[in-house]
Amino acid sequence: MALNEKRAYLVLADGTVFTGVSMGVEGESIGEVVYNTCADSYQEILTDPTYYGQLVAQTYPLVGNRGLNCDDSRITANGYIVREWCNTPEQGGVTLDEYLKTGGVVGISGIDTRRLTRKLRDKGYFNGAITTSLDDFDGLMRRIKEYSVHGAVAAVTTDEKYELKPEDAVYNMAVLDLGFPQSMLTPFLKRGCALTVYPASASCEELLSGNPDAVIFPDGPGDPDDDISLVETIKSVIAEGKPVIGIGVGHQMMALAVGGRICKMPKGHRGSNQPVRIAGTDKIMVTVQNHGYDVDKDSISSAVAQVTLTNVNDNSVEGLKYLGFPGMSVQFVPGDNEVYSDSSFIYDEFIQLVKNSKVEG
Repeated sequence: MALNEKRAYLVLADGTVFTGVSMGVEGESIGEVVYNTCADSYQEILTDPTYYGQLVAQTYPLVGNRGLNCDDSRITANGYIVREWCNTPEQGGVTLDEYLKTGGVVGISGIDTRRLTRKLRDKGYFNGAITTSLDDFDGLMRRIKEYSVHGAVAAVTTDEKYELKPEDAVYNMAVLDLGFPQSMLTPFLKRGCALTVYPASASCEELLSGNPDAVIFPDGPGDPDDDISLVETIKSVIAEGKPVIGIGVGHQMMALAVGGRICKMPKGHRGSNQPVRIAGTDKIMVTVQNHGYDVDKDSISSAVAQVTLTNVNDNSVEGLKYLGFPGMSVQFVPGDNEVYSDSSFIYDEFIQLVKNSKVEG
């Protein structure tokens, strides 16, 4: 880690103060403090829109040994917390400190991230602040306690409609952009899906204007109850009978659209090692997750949807298959790469659902 005499502090809503070294730009940033257990995807984490409004702590002790690319997507996390950062990255690129400065993001290094993670794990998530000044501590505590994330989807959604097409498109799908990482669309493109991505403000009529074979409600940040109009749009699309899939916050909004409830989780699911069981089997998948809300299992009638996936740790709902329309949803982004592939069958199941719908139609 490069020498830096500027002190920085991580202050939690319960008054806990961690003292470290300033990283990135100096100043103050407030957000919900969460942790992530991934070892090497720090740039992907910082630019993942689902971290909007959050201060992300990396549990892996040394971060930044691979150089970062400033040309990639903008940083959407409110701040970054690490134990140690590397100032001599391999494979080119800029250092983590330079990357945060370019993005105008406040960070802190040199704190005991193990202690922080244990606190978050055992007591749940706190609002907090990264700051380079404690001169007005009472005012800072007031700002921390008053902080809440609102308008997250509107802040990270696309400004205008755009299209992505594979060479040999078989299906035409509409995507409602709730604020997802672009890599989430790759499995659909690989399976022959031409995608038209719409801003979150798009109406049901706009989403269906191109007569898509299916509609995708992807992941995104924030509280799914924050924007009732989005839930109403999803409800209207469902009523049209098109095959639909919800992922992450899209899964939660689909549950709301059919009358379910969403609960704030005491600790949430964060990181790259969340175990998910396929209902009725002994098969368990390892998934990557970042969410603090879940679907209340008791709010979903067995006549409306079947629980297809559950979390091994807390038995929360991880997947639903809807019975009154061709729809399915999952709480996490299914893996479809060389590292995470045991949940890739979810994409294939959805494609089969779309095939069946086209035949029946």
